Amino acid sequence: MSDAPETEIERLRSRIAELEQQMQRYATIEEELRASEERLRFFVENTPAAVAMLDSDMRYILASQRWIRDYHLEGQEIIGRSHYEIFPDLPERWKEVHRRALAGAFEEAEEDPWPRDDGSTEWLNWKCYPWFKGDGSIGGIVFFTEVITKRVLERMELERSREQLRATVEEQERLIEAIREMSTPVVPIYDEIIVLPLVGSIDSRRSAQIMEALLSGIQHYAAEIAIIDITGVSVVDTSVANHLIQTTRAASLLGAHCVLVGISAEVAQAMVHLGIDLSTVVTRSNLQAGIEYALDRLGKQITTRSPAPALDTLV
Repeated sequence: MSDAPETEIERLRSRIAELEQQMQRYATIEEELRASEERLRFFVENTPAAVAMLDSDMRYILASQRWIRDYHLEGQEIIGRSHYEIFPDLPERWKEVHRRALAGAFEEAEEDPWPRDDGSTEWLNWKCYPWFKGDGSIGGIVFFTEVITKRVLERMELERSREQLRATVEEQERLIEAIREMSTPVVPIYDEIIVLPLVGSIDSRRSAQIMEALLSGIQHYAAEIAIIDITGVSVVDTSVANHLIQTTRAASLLGAHCVLVGISAEVAQAMVHLGIDLSTVVTRSNLQAGIEYALDRLGKQITTRSPAPALDTLV
């Protein structure tokens, strides 16, 4: 009988010791959880990305310093506050994204515009994921965002500049084409006779334009005689002369006969000095002589019309 109380006391002491050990384990686990939470908080707050962790009521639990800077929240206490209170101008489509994420969906988007109440537009890349509690239930959502407004605006400005440059280039090309047409005009002066007056210097590029314009004019006007007037060409060297000869040969392949007119005395002397041979090309001194030659070759002539007889004056 006397041993019974002592046995009960020992049992109670053993139980107390077990409870103390269990409490110690709980305290250790609590300390580890607190340390883990602190490490998580430190990681989130100091991560170089814009990260925010919200609960199921869309209230802030954690937010990185980058999040605070990107969304201009310096000096504000946001922990515990509603995301919709802090950003009242969030579009309804984003609120729908949050509802889907709280139901377990993983959402993301790139270059997503955010029209603000002040009339500006922010551009974001973002991801929105649910986070889970220890029992597997959804505890809230996590945002990973990147504000790319500057990048998007710079790209838009670059695209606008490219469009302006493209329009400028197209306008310049139109002006160049107009100048080219003006510099090599083909003028029909009579049935089957065209004139190509040339002014300025002639290089290899322009010589190609001259040939193209002349051949197109021969075909368009069904010309048999093409008069090339070089009165306005101040310098005719070997290269220019060769270009002109090639042009006349190309015209002959279309069945047209070329006449070169407007060779000045200075140009003639220079051509003789350079040994340029134009013996295969018909030449005339000026445009009038060239036209007379062309008419004669076609069997036509210009005649002077007799004045009409005067009517008798009634008295």
